Formats: sequence, structure tokens, C-alpha cells
Amino acid sequence: MIQIQERLRSIQNPFRGSMGRRLALIILPVVIIPLILQGGASYIRSRDILVSQATEQLQSALQSESQTVQEWVTAREERLLLGSQRAALRSTMLSLLNTRMGSQTFQYAQDNIRTILIDLQEQDGQQLYSDLIVVKASDGSILTATDQDWEEEIFTPIAEGSLQVSELTTTTLYDVPMIAPGNLAVVTVIPVSIPMATEEALLIGLNTDLNLGILLESMQIFSQRVGVFLIERGETFFIMQPDIVIRLPRYSMEPEAIQEETSPLLESAATNSSGTAQYSNPEGEPMLASFTDIEEIGLTLTIELSQTDVFEQVNTLGTFSAIVAVAAAILVAILITVVTNRLLAPLSDLTEFAERISRGDWQYRVPEERDDEIGILASAFNRMADDLRGVYQSLEDRVQERTQQIQIASQVARAVTATPSLDDLLFKAVNMIRDQFGYYYVSIFLLDERHENAELAEATGEVGKALIARRHRLKVGGQSMIGWVTQNNQPRVASEVSQDPVHFRNEFLPDTRAELAVPLQVGGLVLGALDVQSDQPETFTPQDVEVLQTLADQLSAAIQNARLAQTSVAAAERSRAISQATRELSGMLEIEQVLDKAASVLHDALGRPEIQVELVQPQEYEEQATRPVDLSSS
Repeated sequence: MIQIQERLRSIQNPFRGSMGRRLALIILPVVIIPLILQGGASYIRSRDILVSQATEQLQSALQSESQTVQEWVTAREERLLLGSQRAALRSTMLSLLNTRMGSQTFQYAQDNIRTILIDLQEQDGQQLYSDLIVVKASDGSILTATDQDWEEEIFTPIAEGSLQVSELTTTTLYDVPMIAPGNLAVVTVIPVSIPMATEEALLIGLNTDLNLGILLESMQIFSQRVGVFLIERGETFFIMQPDIVIRLPRYSMEPEAIQEETSPLLESAATNSSGTAQYSNPEGEPMLASFTDIEEIGLTLTIELSQTDVFEQVNTLGTFSAIVAVAAAILVAILITVVTNRLLAPLSDLTEFAERISRGDWQYRVPEERDDEIGILASAFNRMADDLRGVYQSLEDRVQERTQQIQIASQVARAVTATPSLDDLLFKAVNMIRDQFGYYYVSIFLLDERHENAELAEATGEVGKALIARRHRLKVGGQSMIGWVTQNNQPRVASEVSQDPVHFRNEFLPDTRAELAVPLQVGGLVLGALDVQSDQPETFTPQDVEVLQTLADQLSAAIQNARLAQTSVAAAERSRAISQATRELSGMLEIEQVLDKAASVLHDALGRPEIQVELVQPQEYEEQATRPVDLSSS
């Protein structure tokens, strides 16, 4: 910058040669260097923004896909559980277990169960299992199967003890020769205990090949289908520790398992339950991926995206900036060669423009008062600034729009879970939800000790204070949104409260037009409910329900932790008081002092207005040895 300023000052000195050429040699660096620096800074900043945006998209998509896998597993477990309870299946299975293998009765039972298993394979036209088998729990022999070639074979995971089942469970197996040689199989198993049967049987659902391929294909959310062709931008796949990757090959619906050498992705997935990794794939292409463990089936779900796709837009911006810089350089060189000494003064405006643009001052513009070459140059620079500002602002707007909802939810969750005091936690939760989401009224109800009533624990505004002062409560299962939600442990929405039969009309909230209540629960145990109200009808969308339910789950955990912390503090205080009293009693020699001190400690610990301590005479000790200490209060 010092060298540039010295060159600018040298313009005033007399020199020989072409003024235009010399001015071009002096002014060109002043114009081009800031443009290059600004373009480089914009390019680097844009790359950082796009990486952050892509990471957030991957993590959001990963949560959605993880839920998809869990729902996929749950649907199959529910189907297998209901199927195992069919009377026809259990009665026929009893015949299989108590009948000699190969007999006519055994074969008849096999045919009947096979028909039932084939029916269990599908639900509402969707094939839930590739195959179903019934196996002896003792030795793993297959009694019957939808694939008759497997009957009377040995299911090796059961026989070898690598698959031990005591309840309904879903797990993954790799390279089982009979069902999935060199590939992955998802196995759902439920033990079936039948009275009068000689031993226990296992009902096993298998998903391999095409079924897993359909699941993986449905999870390729970064792919775009054009006609019959699938344009791939990203890929969703599984990792089986330590080094097996299950992918869906292009132009195929059957997944393949590939043993890969160690990579930053495999190393990160082996040491972390979730995270993000940047690495190069075997073809040398730089990739960006997010992963998370799915403990239910023992796999790591991964979404991978090419960094080339991430930086596609910013690369276009770099080319555009280079073209603009070259065009500006040519324009400045041509204009400077034809200017005269009287045009040198406006060059300071152009220099100031370049300096401000390099500092990020997008509002500054060069005056366009002249109608000669200087005026044209000023106009060109202003248009270039408009283009650069538009591109930069467009990138910022897209990032802000896509991350705003996630940021709001995460801010509320972090602020609430970081508050140890239950009262402060509830106060901060209702006020932040109201302020961040713009609701008319927000409240939190907590169940009483008998779980008969939901008591208002915290609410927003003066109305909330008034209701809390009145000890406002609603009966669980009563005629109110809170009563319904706390009884059913499900969210409920009243888009128009005047038409909802469950809504409880509160005289303190006359402007309520729509209401949404979600349960506060931990492990299925209902703690209370979160209630939000709006003065506009048809306000709450399914996305609002999902966001608030997620916040309610995190708030429930925070409430539970705060309660446990309060209980721990109270227990510690009682322990401290007892310890202190013990130390003081040990130093007393007079019986009256000991009794007075003991009564005082009991009074403080139990909170009773009167404590009576009685001494037992030695001859009465044996008779009263088993009686409790008499603590009376008045």
C-alpha cells in the first residue's frame, strides 16, 4: 500500500513519455490489486460459508435418515411381534416342536407355518422381509422357512452362539454363507415360548439384497432423478466396524459390502459415535461426510457429498470475478491513455472506491457527474460493485435462511439445558420460546405427586403471574388440551380453538385462537406438558409440532436433571447436619446436653415443632429393645 501511495504522489512530478501509458502503469495496480484481494477474500469466505452450510445440511439429513432407519426397523419388529402371537402360528409351531422331524404330521405342520410366514412377509402390499424362518433355539436347526431349500439346515449364528436372543431384537450379520455370503443381512429375532412345547423356538425375519437395496435407494436424498436416469451428487451408505462399507452400486438395487483400507472417515467413525470428516475417496476425489451410530442395528449411517458439488457455485463466482477484473483492467488502460491533465483529479475518487471495496464497504459509489471517459469508468466500477454485492449478499441470505430455524431451536435448547435451577430453567424456557418464535402465550405444566393434576409451573407475562398466584391446575384426562396431552402422552393441535372439543377456554387469555400442547416425558413417564398459544388461527404447522416436541424432549431431560440435583443437594445437606451433630455430641459429657442437642438436631432435620426424647431404664431395656423411637409432634 505504501508503494501504491508513492506512485500516486509521483503523478504530480514532471516526466517524459506518454502520460496515458505512465498513468496506466501507475493506476492499474491500484485498481486491480484491491479487486484481486477482494475476489480472493470473497472466494475464501464463500468456501467457508458453503462448507458450514453443507455440514449443517448433511447433519440435518443424517438425523432424518437415522429416523427413517429406526422407523424401518420398528415396522419390522412390530410385524414380527404381532405375527408371533397368532394362535394359528403358535399351535402349528407346537406340532413342529413335539413331532418327530420328517413325519407326515411334521410335514403338514411345515406347510401350514410356511403359508403363515409368507403372509407375514408382506404388509399393505410392501414386502417387509426377504425371508422368514423358524429355528430351534437349542441347536439352530431350521424347522421351516419361506425358502424350502433352507429347511432342516443349521442356522449357524444360533448354533455357534454368535447370535444369542432373549427378547425381540434386531441386529446385523455379515458373511453368513446360507443367507448372505460376503454381504450384509439385517436379522429380526423374537423367541417364542409355547406351553407344553418340549423346547423354545425362534421366529426370525431376514432382510438381504433387494430389501436392503430399496432402503438404501430411498435414502439417497442428494440424488436427482431425471427420467429413468439417477444423477448422483451424494451417497448414503452404512459402515460396519471396523472396515466394512455397505454401498448401493450404481445401476443396481442390491447393496454390496466392500472391505476398505483405513481412511479418515473409518478412523473417525471407529472412535466417535457421530461427527463430520473430510477425506479423499479411492478415486482421489475430495469428499465431505457426516456419520452417526445406529445402535439398534450396530451400523454407522453415513451421508457423503463431493466437495466439487459443494464448491460449484463459489467456483463460478471465482471465474466471474476474474473476468470482471480483466475487463476492468482493459477498460482502465484504454481510458487512462486518452485522458488529459485536467482529468487527473477524478482519479482520486476511483482510488478511494477501490480501497473501500477492498475493505468490504459495498455502499460506496463513484460519482457519475461526468459524461466523458471518466464518467463511463465510474459507471462501470459502480456496476461491478453492484454485481459483487449482489453475489455476496445472495450467498449470505441463502445461508441465513436455511440455518435460521435450526439456530433458534438449538439456542433455546442450549440456554435451557445449561440452567441448573429448576425455577430459572422453567422461566427461561417459556420466555425464550415466546420471544424466539413469537407466540402469544407460553406455559409449562408439571404433574403433582399423584399424577392427578397438571399444575401451572411457569408462564409468560402478567397473565402467567396471575395464574400461578391462583395455583392454576388442570385435571389429567380432563376437558383441556393439557389434560388430554398428559393422559395420552401425545402432542395435540387446536388450529381453531372455538371448534376444538377439548380446548379449555381461559378467561385470562381471551385472544387465543390456536393452541399447541406437547408432552414433557422421559422414558415414557409423563412429567407435564408444554403449551403454546397464538392469537392467529391456523398458525401451527407439522414442522412447528416437530420442533416443539424436540424442544420438549430436551426440556424434559433438563427438568429431570434439575429435580435430581435438588434431591441430591437436600440429601447432602441432611447428611452434613447429621455429621456435624455427631461430632458435637461426641464431645459432650453431660447427659442433659446430649439430650438437648439430639432434640435440636431432630427438630431441624424433621421440621417438627416439638421433639420428645425418652430414656429407658436398664431393667426396661429388654422389653423396649425392638420398639421404635417415639417422636411426637404438636
